Amino acid sequence: MSIKSAFESEGIDFSQVMNPPEPWDGIAQIKTVNGEKWVRCPYCFKKALKILPTTKIHRMPYKCKGSNCKKEFMVNV
Repeated sequence: MSIKSAFESEGIDFSQVMNPPEPWDGIAQIKTVNGEKWVRCPYCFKKALKILPTTKIHRMPYKCKGSNCKKEFMVNV
């Protein structure tokens, strides 16, 4: 049983309890993993580039190297 069907069986509209999607501008986000900063692919969430304190990147197109992803996104640091 899916979450949607569970809500619907209780008579609750699933669209009323889910969060709306966040707007996305095609730029990757920086995440901290084990104390290190990484640019992660916004599609598959794999680590793409390690960010050092002195790293400066402005609007760099990057193609994910994940075996199933291969999508392009922009990097700003």
